[in-house]
Amino acid sequence: MRALQKSEYKVNIEYKLLVFCYTNLMSTDKKTQTWYEENAKSYAEHVRNPEDSLYHAYYEKPAMYGLLPDLKGKTVLSLGCGSGEDSNYLKQQGAEESIGIDLSKGLILIAEESYRDCKFYVMDMEKLDFEDKSFDFVYSSLAIHYLEDWTAVLKEVNRVLKPGSHFLFSCAHPVRTAMVSENTGNEQITELEIRKDTLTRKRRIKGDYVHARKISNIFGKDSVNTWHHSFESISEAAYAAGFTIERIVSPVPNDQMRVLKPEVCKQLDKVPEFVIFKLLKL
Repeated sequence: MRALQKSEYKVNIEYKLLVFCYTNLMSTDKKTQTWYEENAKSYAEHVRNPEDSLYHAYYEKPAMYGLLPDLKGKTVLSLGCGSGEDSNYLKQQGAEESIGIDLSKGLILIAEESYRDCKFYVMDMEKLDFEDKSFDFVYSSLAIHYLEDWTAVLKEVNRVLKPGSHFLFSCAHPVRTAMVSENTGNEQITELEIRKDTLTRKRRIKGDYVHARKISNIFGKDSVNTWHHSFESISEAAYAAGFTIERIVSPVPNDQMRVLKPEVCKQLDKVPEFVIFKLLKL
C-alpha cells in the first residue's frame, strides 16, 4: 500500500491554515501549539546547532539512530517532525519515501523549504490521514509526550504500519518526570523522595510516579507542557493498540557530550532524561 500523494492532501498554504485551526482542538494543548508557532524559526535554529542542542545531538539522536532498522527502499513516517531534520536523516538512510507530519504550520513550512526530497504535512498524529498499512516504519522523536492520552496515536500508528514493522519513539523518562523541583537559594533540588518519621511513622512524599500528570513550562516561563506517564501505562497502551515491546533503551551521552558537558553527563549516567521504545506490530 502507498502513502497518499501530496496532491491528494491538497497541501497548500490555505489548507494548512484550516488544518492548524482545527487541530487546536486536539489533545496537544493550545499553549504548547502556540509556543511552537511563535518560536518556529528559533526552535529550528536551536535543533540544527549541535552546540545549542546537546541533548538532541549527543544524547537522544545517537541512541535513536542506533536502533533504526534497514530503511533502504522503505516508506517511512515521522510524527512530530518539527523542522524536518529526522525526516531528512531517514531519507539519507535509503528510505524511498520519507514523510513528516507536525501540528506546527511554521515548522512544516521550514521543513518544506529545507528538505525538498521529503514530504511534509500539517497533521494531527492522533488522526493520521494515510491509508491502512501504508508505512514500513514510523518514527517519533520527543513528541508523543505532549499528549495526555496515548491511546489514539498508538492505534493510528498501528493502523498505518505494515505487519512486522516497527514504531520507534522517544519521550521524557518516567523516572525523571516523576520528580519535582524546587529552588532553594543557589540550588535547584529535583527529587522523588519518601521521608518517614521513625517515631510517628508518618510519611512525606515528594513527586509522583504512579499517576499521569502535566509537566508545565519545560522550556521556561510560558513555554510548552508535557505529560508524565508511568512505564506501566505506556506498556498497557502499546499492548492495547496491538504492539509488542521489542526494546526499551535509556540513552547514555556520547563521547562528544562527555567532553563538552562533563557535569551534565554525571547526572545522565545515573538519572536518564529520556527513554526510547521500539515497538513491533505483529
